[in-house]
Amino acid sequence: MDHSPWKREMPMAALRTQEDLKGWLVGCDKDIGGFSEAHLEITKNGTGKSSRFYGHLSLDLPENEDVEKSGYAGIRTKTRPGSVFGTPVWDTCLYEYLSLRVKGDERKYFVNLQTDGVVPTDLYQHRLFLKTPGEWETVLIPFKDFILTNQGFIQEDQIEIYRERVKNVGVSIIDRKSGPFELEIESISAANVGPDPNAPQPENEHH
Repeated sequence: MDHSPWKREMPMAALRTQEDLKGWLVGCDKDIGGFSEAHLEITKNGTGKSSRFYGHLSLDLPENEDVEKSGYAGIRTKTRPGSVFGTPVWDTCLYEYLSLRVKGDERKYFVNLQTDGVVPTDLYQHRLFLKTPGEWETVLIPFKDFILTNQGFIQEDQIEIYRERVKNVGVSIIDRKSGPFELEIESISAANVGPDPNAPQPENEHH
């Protein structure tokens, strides 16, 4: 019987250096006239091995603008330049989890995945649950648990994520609360846990 190759981890995106940050986009409602602020910079903690996504959410609506609600911020990887072979993507089929190395506060964050699918505004989302706010931790999210959304709304027809063609990964904060936020991120990867299922099993020893 043939087995698919098993790997522990596939790096997808890092935020450890200034060069890493060139591959990321930062946005918030200020881009459409709102008053939130969002920034992404190398953490000044002496190590230079992570980045800080921080700012201030404001729920205030801009005047004379056709904006019905405000108060969001997010970061995501830039879509990598395409070629004659198409858009570069990550094939995550051989991995069970999306793994994030983070340190956050007690705000409500979401992890976002965009695939190279038919509808460009489709986004797969999952809550970023932090067990130890204020401390570094590795968060594992099963790929199968991501929910299909579009323009912020959960879609009635849930289509399984196109795991062979993940185009972008990002994090956003949309908890409808004014005030400061801060989330440090070191890296994001596709990962497996536990032993290699294809590894030879040790023979039972007889005494």
